[in-house]
Amino acid sequence: MPKLTLLLGRKTMQAYDFKQESIVIGRDSMADVYIDNPSVSRRHAEILLGDDGWLVRDLGSSSGTSLNGVRLEGTSPVGLGDEVGLGKFSIVFGKALGEGEVPPPRPAEGAARAPAGAAGGAAAEGTPHMEPHDVGEPHEEADHGGGAQFVWESGGRQGTHYFSDSPAVLIGTDELCDLRVPRGPKHHLLVVHTDEGCDVRYLAMFGTMSVRGRTTKRAHLRSGGVVEVGGLKLTFVDQVG
Repeated sequence: MPKLTLLLGRKTMQAYDFKQESIVIGRDSMADVYIDNPSVSRRHAEILLGDDGWLVRDLGSSSGTSLNGVRLEGTSPVGLGDEVGLGKFSIVFGKALGEGEVPPPRPAEGAARAPAGAAGGAAAEGTPHMEPHDVGEPHEEADHGGGAQFVWESGGRQGTHYFSDSPAVLIGTDELCDLRVPRGPKHHLLVVHTDEGCDVRYLAMFGTMSVRGRTTKRAHLRSGGVVEVGGLKLTFVDQVG
């Protein structure tokens, strides 16, 4: 069952761990993901389990719903790291940002919910407290078998993230990131491992990253591919040895 992270701009507002096959998002107080903001319709969108996996659809909202920046037409598959946009808000699918550092959150179904627009953006009861990874966290005890990974370089330091530990990782200098680095974007770089390589997405409205000398907000890397942004360099390695 999916984990979801609700964002306002690039600020994490609330994390959910659902145990159900249909999740309604909207301004209605009975919605599973309740967003108390006029940019969101009462029943704005739905994430639901289909025969072949998870899907997302717009429920006739006034402002529409987007998937990875593209407006939804009908129903579309949604997977790990995909971002669903609703008005001023967005939802990252498949992963609660910062998971693995704290005990898993309580199921959101039937749990008390707080409006996402509440003062200070405090999370509802059952929402995990999100802690960062240590910069350059060692992997001495894990046997990664030379699997897919990326090497990061930042602020004169270097480290390795193994996708066997987490197939999607939010990278930046902010304490809410899965992987904290000395230099780079605050919390705007999302890296997702796929069957065909590695997707890198620059999530901020302003700014870009560089891939082979070209500026972009999204890139697909194969082994040896390099992304640079704000003093941070990532090199994707599909297999080692």
